[in-house]
Amino acid sequence: MSEATQARILSGYLRQKRDRIFSELKRGHVVVVRDRKGQAGLIRAAEFADYDGEFNSYSSVSAPIMCITARHVQSLGRDVATGVRCFSLPARHLSAEQQLALALGHPESGAEESLKSIQILAESEDSLPDLSCRLLKAAKLLPAALLVRLSNPSEKELARLSQTYNLTIVEAREVRDITGFAEPELIPSGRAHLPLAAAPDSEIVMFREPGGTEEHFAVIVGEQEDGVQPLVRLHSQCVTGDILGSLKCDCGDQLTSALAKMNESGFGILLYLQQEGRDIGLLNKIRAYALQDDGFDTVDANHRLGFETDERVFAPAAVMLKALGYTDISLLTNNPEKLEQLGKFGITISERVPLAIQPNKHNQHYLKTKKDRTGHLLDD
Repeated sequence: MSEATQARILSGYLRQKRDRIFSELKRGHVVVVRDRKGQAGLIRAAEFADYDGEFNSYSSVSAPIMCITARHVQSLGRDVATGVRCFSLPARHLSAEQQLALALGHPESGAEESLKSIQILAESEDSLPDLSCRLLKAAKLLPAALLVRLSNPSEKELARLSQTYNLTIVEAREVRDITGFAEPELIPSGRAHLPLAAAPDSEIVMFREPGGTEEHFAVIVGEQEDGVQPLVRLHSQCVTGDILGSLKCDCGDQLTSALAKMNESGFGILLYLQQEGRDIGLLNKIRAYALQDDGFDTVDANHRLGFETDERVFAPAAVMLKALGYTDISLLTNNPEKLEQLGKFGITISERVPLAIQPNKHNQHYLKTKKDRTGHLLDD
């Protein structure tokens, strides 16, 4: 068997295991995480803290701790040293309701006040708390974990625990591979003519992971003439804006305008990426909206939930462009991060084309935040 074949088999196995782990975590179940030193622990998403079920039903374990990201701690007004990515605190000092409220960032829950008297410990990179938060974030769950450490578990003891309770064990190297920034393997999986209101002469090309669940698609507008670069737009999925016509953001207007500009230019490619809510997922985006109702802007709302300002990695877009045969493009964007990331993934951007959208009274503050805090290239 060749090395390439072995690599594909291992990659497929990891994707299947990743999907199984994510499914378990999203149902509030427990997963075993083991670090590079052989230490292991049982983890559960803190957003299920008020669900029935206790860790000690599995084994004799230590008291649970709650693990939250450094960004989350900063949003609570605590200082965070450079390089620290994760913190832990004793969960026994908080009720299940308070644990849930802390994970959700509720400003009036009482959890913040309780934290003033609780010691919060900085955790090192690749520690069990850090691995737990990274794994939950990759699963589009709040990056807040409930963790109980297993006392010096041997391989035999872990195997017994896994078999007895049907628990999945995830190793540190697997967390690294699952949460890394490598270019994904995406293959064209279907192509059809798709006339659109804004661009009647269009085709859709579906992309998916071999053996995985991730799906993106490209809309090709018009036909390329000799020497003409495609006008490309990276558009992250926005159910509320693209489908429901939300006035809270500019996504729906950007989508329609981008297709119209491509139609006018004669040739363009819209890459529609499965990255809802800057890749935190629809549920967490709505949770961020709830925090915005309490007065937080879009950036601070994400931080209160433990996420970074923008969790997106645009490697899938680069892979799709290369599969379609385009590495030299004009990019329709106001976001400098897209320019930088595509360049790192081997796409040459010869021109940035701005995408101006008329603001409304509901999204004026949102657009101002994008300009002032995330560096979007917007006119006043």
